[in-house]
Amino acid sequence: MSQNAILFIPDISGFTEFVHHTSINHSRHIISELLELLIDNNTMGLELAEIEGDALFFYKMSDGSEMSSLDNQIEKMYVAFHAHLKRYEYQRICQCGACSSAYNLKLKFVVHYGEIEFIKVKNSKKPYGSNVIQVHRLLKNEVPVDEYALFTENVKEIDKTAKEVITATYDFGDISFSYNPLKPLRAKLPEVHPIPDDVPKHKLFDETEIINLPINDLYEVISNFDYRLLWNKGIDKLEYEKNKVNRVSEKHKCLFNKNDDVEVTTISKKVEQNQLVYGETTSDVPFTKRFNSYFVLEEMEDGKTKLNIEAFADFKPFGIIMKPLLKSKLNANISESIKDLMLLIDSGFSPNETVDP
Repeated sequence: MSQNAILFIPDISGFTEFVHHTSINHSRHIISELLELLIDNNTMGLELAEIEGDALFFYKMSDGSEMSSLDNQIEKMYVAFHAHLKRYEYQRICQCGACSSAYNLKLKFVVHYGEIEFIKVKNSKKPYGSNVIQVHRLLKNEVPVDEYALFTENVKEIDKTAKEVITATYDFGDISFSYNPLKPLRAKLPEVHPIPDDVPKHKLFDETEIINLPINDLYEVISNFDYRLLWNKGIDKLEYEKNKVNRVSEKHKCLFNKNDDVEVTTISKKVEQNQLVYGETTSDVPFTKRFNSYFVLEEMEDGKTKLNIEAFADFKPFGIIMKPLLKSKLNANISESIKDLMLLIDSGFSPNETVDP
């Protein structure tokens, strides 16, 4: 039995083809985060029919009275999408092709209205019919801007003398649609502040090693929690959000000695232009108010990477008397972790290998 429905597709575009495995993995995670964000900002009660690569296909049974809510729904999703990408501009830690170009991603919407039927596949009910085909065909169009909301004549009454109107011919026939450029909505994006450069006062560790791995691969091994247990000495278990790109303010938990639970936050700091830095901070180290560690990577001409590891702390009152003991423990623990990291790399390990976290 046919019923009228709003058909609604947000579609992400802008990633080029990446060759490096890190960029491919991170582009997949970034798109996944963005699709989840769009789903979370569904305020109209739209039903999710399919996740279609870089797009979502929503529908909602409707008598047409809710069309006035579409502009607000599109604005909500668009602003959330670009606020998230703005954080990549200021808070990313990775410089791979995907992370460094994420701010170039674009979002468009195609909205149609008409009769649909449903087809049942196993236990799933999916929208079906000519209007479902039409809304997908309309993703390919001649709209002259990158980001827009396209509304067919079934959705909004169209003044065909208006500038933002197109009549196009598809395999199902001619259809007219209007479009709203979305770029003006960027004025509504919230402020995202640059990364603060706030290093604790007391340096506890400073050591440099040459690692036989290109800088981007080594950075992925260090910053990706999937690989942490392979080389980081003393950690028994990691709790973190999988399938998400690590960035500034991301939190994870480390379990030390079976029962010491430490919450850690990803940070960064300013380094030279030819360097990458990955940092972490925690307030759970005994006798300290704050403990920061940094991995500073610098590319060398022979494909190797100079790795400098630093650790700093601010102490609680009278905690400074424990500084020598803390330095000694750090020296033993970090030095062993560096050795394990070098052994891992020398064994031929590559960060595109699948590991069991």
